[in-house]
Amino acid sequence: MHVLPNKTHASQGETSGGKEVIEKKKEFAGGNSNVDTLEDAWKAVVAKSPQLQVDQKAEEFISKFRADMRLQKERSLLEFQEMLARGA
Repeated sequence: MHVLPNKTHASQGETSGGKEVIEKKKEFAGGNSNVDTLEDAWKAVVAKSPQLQVDQKAEEFISKFRADMRLQKERSLLEFQEMLARGA
């Protein structure tokens, strides 16, 4: 397992071997050439993490479910009001 240097080490490394630091970051991020900072490397790792993708999909499902329930409740209320209006 590779450990990325923190920003203080990265800035020191860039003066004596900046390309080496950037290459390590790219290697850690799976060869992604858009990795210039530790944050970019972390984002690349997170994007490839299946567990985090599952969590994101679960959040999307829950959000959609709640929105659907809200719409169903509103529709039910409208239908009830229409039924009362027809009966009166």
